[in-house]
Amino acid sequence: MSRNKVQQAISENKSLQQALIAILLSMLVLISYRNAYENEFVDWDDYTYVVDNNLVRQPQETTIKDVFSTPVSLNYHPLTILSLRMNNNECSTCPEGIAAAPFIKWNVAIHLLNTLLVFILIYFLSDKKIIVAFLVAALFGVHPMHVESVAWVSERKDVLYTFFFLSGLISYLKFQSEADNKKKYIWLTITFLFFILSCLSKAMAVVFPLVLILINFWNYKPKGDSLVRESFKETFSIKNLIPLIPFFAVSLFFGIMAVSINKFNSFTIGHRIQYASYGFIMYIFKFFVPANQVAIYPYPTQAEYTIGTFGTLIRLAPIVLIASAGLVIYSLRKTKLFVFGVGFFFVTVIMVLQFISVGEAIMADRYTYLCYVGLAFVPAMLIGERVTKKRIPLYLLSGGFVILLMILTDKQVKVWRNSDSLWTKVIDLYPTQETPRSIRGIYYTKKAERANNENERKMFEEKAFEDFKIAINANTPRADVYEGAGNIYGMKGDYNNALLCLNKAIQIKPKKGSAYFNRALILSILNRNDEAIKDYTIALVYAPQMAVAIASNRSNLFMATGRFKEAIADFNFLITKENRNFLYYFNRAVAKHATNDNQGAISDYQIALKLNPEDELCKEQLKKLIGK
Repeated sequence: MSRNKVQQAISENKSLQQALIAILLSMLVLISYRNAYENEFVDWDDYTYVVDNNLVRQPQETTIKDVFSTPVSLNYHPLTILSLRMNNNECSTCPEGIAAAPFIKWNVAIHLLNTLLVFILIYFLSDKKIIVAFLVAALFGVHPMHVESVAWVSERKDVLYTFFFLSGLISYLKFQSEADNKKKYIWLTITFLFFILSCLSKAMAVVFPLVLILINFWNYKPKGDSLVRESFKETFSIKNLIPLIPFFAVSLFFGIMAVSINKFNSFTIGHRIQYASYGFIMYIFKFFVPANQVAIYPYPTQAEYTIGTFGTLIRLAPIVLIASAGLVIYSLRKTKLFVFGVGFFFVTVIMVLQFISVGEAIMADRYTYLCYVGLAFVPAMLIGERVTKKRIPLYLLSGGFVILLMILTDKQVKVWRNSDSLWTKVIDLYPTQETPRSIRGIYYTKKAERANNENERKMFEEKAFEDFKIAINANTPRADVYEGAGNIYGMKGDYNNALLCLNKAIQIKPKKGSAYFNRALILSILNRNDEAIKDYTIALVYAPQMAVAIASNRSNLFMATGRFKEAIADFNFLITKENRNFLYYFNRAVAKHATNDNQGAISDYQIALKLNPEDELCKEQLKKLIGK
């Protein structure tokens, strides 16, 4: 078959076109995320959601009921936790005992499916314009602003809720196009089920019924000249709104649940409007110019808000938003495209636009994951509607843009490689911010604990120390930072500053057992033994997993202060944990001898000598006791 005939056969066969495009889209996504599988867990919710989460790590000890009844990190998304639970694994060579790769592979796989769902959705919304569907799906699949949702383990909730959300929109289109009433309402029921599954994956799905209204508006084709009036009239007619009542009821339920378990910032209404407007505009800007992407975009400081360029942009943002809204409404004179596309974008991002302020960031890349479908729909439709002669350069320009996005996505995937690369990128842009300094410092502390040699340990400790000092100057609220700084001060011999930091850690988190343990270490160095013993005892209550280390240190202090009976109790416990430790038996023998339990002392010395036959001191003490 000649080349021309092959091209003709493809152009005439819609199914073959769709299959080839599905393969091409899959390749674009997999190439863009090919380096993601090497990424690690990051100190940014991954420990809360996975590494330290028994709902994920202990499937034998927790039930499905626990998954559906336990909010995680002030969020209720049981299906997300259930899916993470399915990726639980054992990795003997991994620092946390679990590998990140299976979680990330699933994220990429679901993202690939979402890309194909976007293609299907847009194919029907664009009256089966295959080029429009391809462009929107390609932009969705490879946009670097979506890396946060895909390469970050904790954002499984984004890809999962979007999977059900898109599936629900597609089934709703089937409901609209179905002529048979019985089949019609089967599709509506399926849509409703997908909506519930989406809400159980992430609360952002509550806007689903508003998107259905937008679809009703977009799909209605009035016969007369009154395009807008007739479309609005039909969209908000009783017959179209009644089927959506159950959807709004579910939205209200999940919305109230989300509000009840979240903590909100106490900004003024004016500030909230400004921050929301700024986020809206920046999300649009970053769709076209995805530069300077970071894990956290902090709110402006008081100085930045008052006199800085950043503050000026924020204050001007509501004006730009209102002007943009005016232009979109004005466009209704000729087309519904901008109202639908921008409306889809606005509706799907409105819950995180900081009108209701949550968290410590004015915006986040992950919030664009679904909403960019609406934004991409506008230029894709404009390109798809061009005449043939003008279409070719637009296709070339679009293809070049997609390739550029793939390059940027690959680069952004590497930013999420580990906590060092992630937070260093933030620090490069915001060098005095507390959050990245705190988290990177904690990461360096962990690296110091796992160091291969003394030089490596000292290097990571110094890096952590620099980050901790900047975080403390920025008034960090994190007990881990003060504890980490206190430990390093202690290693440097600066015991006064060590105590100040550890005192602050305990003040912030009074039940932090490790902070009591570390403070006890410093107090014992300063010969404040009674205070150290008290801290060790408190540490044992709040950090029972440290019991062996606590009892080992506390028993020595009991011996030093003449509290031999209490020392014996600690040695008894230690011997149950490690019954071949020479020193435990030797020291217990000394303590027993001090309490006149000579037979007990003899017995312990004898056991000690069996474990270490060459110890001269033990031989001497045993000889003295037997001689008596």
